[in-house]
Amino acid sequence: MSKSVLQLPVIERAEAARQVVRLTLQAPEWARAARAGHFINLLVPGRRDLLWRRPFSVHRADRSRGTIDLLVARMGRGSESLAECAPGDHLDAIGLLGNCFPFDPGLHEIIMVAGGIGIAPFDLLLQDVQGFSCKKSLFYGARSAGDLCRSTLWAESGAEVHLTTEDGSTGSRGLVQDELRRYLGSSANHAGRVIYGCGPTPMLAALREMALALGIKGYVTVENRMACGFGACVGCAVELAEARRDGQKYLLACKDGPVFPIEEILFHD
Repeated sequence: MSKSVLQLPVIERAEAARQVVRLTLQAPEWARAARAGHFINLLVPGRRDLLWRRPFSVHRADRSRGTIDLLVARMGRGSESLAECAPGDHLDAIGLLGNCFPFDPGLHEIIMVAGGIGIAPFDLLLQDVQGFSCKKSLFYGARSAGDLCRSTLWAESGAEVHLTTEDGSTGSRGLVQDELRRYLGSSANHAGRVIYGCGPTPMLAALREMALALGIKGYVTVENRMACGFGACVGCAVELAEARRDGQKYLLACKDGPVFPIEEILFHD
C-alpha cells in the first residue's frame, strides 16, 4: 500500500516494561495491511524544537478492532514526550513504511531473536505465521527481568520461549546470542531453519557470524537512526558486505529496509 499521513487517536496506554510504554492507536487501514517489519514515523506532539519524526515498529495489529500497537522506550526527548501520550490524544503519523520479513518455502523452524526493545516486531511476526505448521522459537534477552516487555505474553504465543537476562533475574544468565549459540550447537542439522533478528548492533553482528558459520538463512531489521522515514534525507545508511555491480556500497534502512538478508549487510559498533 502507498504511504499516507494520518492523525491517529490514542485509545489505550499501558506500561509494557521498565521505561517502555505500549500505545494502542486507532488505524483500521494500517491494521489490515501491517506485517512484521513495517514501521510508522511519528511527529512528536507539542515539541516544535524537535523537527524530526521518530520511527516505531508496528508491534501488534488487531484486524477486528482496527488498531495497531507500538512500544515506546523512553530513550530521549522525543520518545519521552511520546511515552506520555494518553487516550484521547492524536498523533501525526506517516505509514506504513518499510518492507517486511519474508518467509521461505520449506520452513522447518522460525527462530526469532530479540534484544531489549528489539522485541517490538515479533508479536506481529507471530501473528503473520500463526497458520504455519513449523516450529517457532523465540530467544529474548534484556538487562534484567523488569526490562522484558510483556514477558507473560510470549508463553501464550505458541512459541518455545528462551529468556535471558544479563543479571540472571529471569531465565538464563547472560546475553541472548550466547543462549542461541548453545541452542544451535546442540544440533548438527540446520536445514529449514531461518533466523529473524532485531536488537542492538553487537547482537546482530553475532547473529550474522553464527548464520554464516552454520549455513543458516537469516533476516534482520535494523534500528538505524532515521529522520524522514522514506529516503529523502539519506540519514540511515546501511553498509553492504559487497558492493553491487553498479558500485553501490550503501542502502537506506528506511527505503530499502528495515529488513535485510543477514549476509548482505555489515554491522559496526
